[in-house]
Amino acid sequence: MKTLFLQLLLWTLILDTEVSSSVPWRSSIVGGQDAKEGQWPWQVYIHIQVNHNAATFCGGSLISKQWVLTAAHCFPKSFRHFLKFYLVRLGAYKLDRPSKHEVKKSIKKVVLHEQYEKAEDGFDIALVQLDSEVSLSPYISPVQLAKPNDVFTEDTECWATGWGMTKENGSKSEILQQVQLPVIANRRCQELLDSHPEIKGKYKIRPNMMCAGYEEGGKDTCMGDSGGALVYKKGQHWVQAGIVSFGLGCAKPKSPGIYTQVPSFRDWINKHSGI
Repeated sequence: MKTLFLQLLLWTLILDTEVSSSVPWRSSIVGGQDAKEGQWPWQVYIHIQVNHNAATFCGGSLISKQWVLTAAHCFPKSFRHFLKFYLVRLGAYKLDRPSKHEVKKSIKKVVLHEQYEKAEDGFDIALVQLDSEVSLSPYISPVQLAKPNDVFTEDTECWATGWGMTKENGSKSEILQQVQLPVIANRRCQELLDSHPEIKGKYKIRPNMMCAGYEEGGKDTCMGDSGGALVYKKGQHWVQAGIVSFGLGCAKPKSPGIYTQVPSFRDWINKHSGI
């Protein structure tokens, strides 16, 4: 077991090096505020557990009693051999103080999109099957998924949630954070990215992506535990529009967060999970 833990730690260091030299993976919140316990009952926390040592990994959203939606880049090839060490925390709020509402589950299976290679090329989506169904409660319940014909405009006010860094290169928050973010049209998002001379033409906003944030910066998702949900209120229900994927720094001007667009993958989600 000690050898396995050391091997896992080595892979963690390798992954950190790869991420730091590439486009930053996202989540957690900059410019947000503490959420209330139970306010976002679909939010999950996915991490690796070996000998009581936990490594922060990703967020995700509960979409049924046994399935979680997250980002494909949360499961790089080097980590797929360690699925038995993963834990999914549902109903979590304060990471350092598990509440009586919290439930922990192991992972039975992970399904990555067949066309996924790297987040910036799109298809950054994965399904996690829990080892058993979870009992639903006011603190643990699934989120609805946006439909293929749902349209998001600049008037669509979304919310992102997560734990982790509250500023770029900062420290993570032990309390679940939330931030409200407006949608930015894909064409405008591309213009904003291309306004940075050092990366002009490097990143392409594809039809299966969406952007959210403020052109002036200040509020954003950030590096940490990607895979969390971008949601909006549709009538009386919260609906997931996007999955936290990647971005350029955190809360910088003209650098909105980039998300996997959920409606583009409803058929894929249904094929593999029945949802």
